[in-house]
Amino acid sequence: MTTKPSKEYRNGLIKLIHVARRDLNLDETNYRAILFAQGGNESLSAMPIDGMKKVLDYLKAQGFKVRKTSTDRKQATGIDASKVRALWLFLHELGAVRDPSEAALTAYVKRIAKVEDLQWMRGMRLVASGNRQMFKARVEVVIETLKKWAMRFLPGAVAALNIEVRDRYNNGLLSPVELDCAAHAFKRQMEGEGFDVLWEAWENLRTAAGRKFPS
Repeated sequence: MTTKPSKEYRNGLIKLIHVARRDLNLDETNYRAILFAQGGNESLSAMPIDGMKKVLDYLKAQGFKVRKTSTDRKQATGIDASKVRALWLFLHELGAVRDPSEAALTAYVKRIAKVEDLQWMRGMRLVASGNRQMFKARVEVVIETLKKWAMRFLPGAVAALNIEVRDRYNNGLLSPVELDCAAHAFKRQMEGEGFDVLWEAWENLRTAAGRKFPS
């Protein structure tokens, strides 16, 4: 049986492709052409995982390299580490995290989960819950704190993008792909206000706004 890739893994691929686009200085036309030629769709949100991998492999062949610094540690692997890392990079894009390095993430995990590395987030930790204490999985504690941190910034970021996209729509500036992303984002927001809903809306609104991804 084939395991379905997690949403966090998918979002991690999207973010890596965005970084590659910025590093290779691709304009909108060339970027969309690459998505369509390699992944079969001009929109990452509508692209299957296999298509994203082909896009990323192509961008690597064009010179994109995942940067490492002398302060970075070897990255822990696994689903849990990927989830935590994707959230950390997302917080950096929101402007909440200044240092997106693996070393900074490791320091954060050490403070929250009381372990020396992401690969040791297994097991339980005693945490406060209201007026009592309870045991929770360390990785769950880390993910919850990252999502709560993001929710201090994400609603405002989405609201600002909503206004920007509506203005572009009223002025007839949205391409067909951007219209599709805008429609998806607005539809998702009608389904609730939770973190997952707002994160997906944010991704689509950035594309609909035609904005460059942050450095």
